[in-house]
Amino acid sequence: MSVWKRVQEYFRSVRAEVSRVSWPSRREIVTFTALVIILTLALGIYLGLVDVVLQHLLRLLVTK
Repeated sequence: MSVWKRVQEYFRSVRAEVSRVSWPSRREIVTFTALVIILTLALGIYLGLVDVVLQHLLRLLVTK
């Protein structure tokens, strides 16, 4: 089989596979994107607070 035929077959199979994909709706995309942003911010704030508390505790232990 020639390279050209294999490339054509590959793209045919990709097209067939993509047509079977269940794509999310626009509403689902917006909802999940907002959820990821909110959870990322919440986790960042939480980790920042833990970092500040641990820094404070470490300073208390080291300075004594």
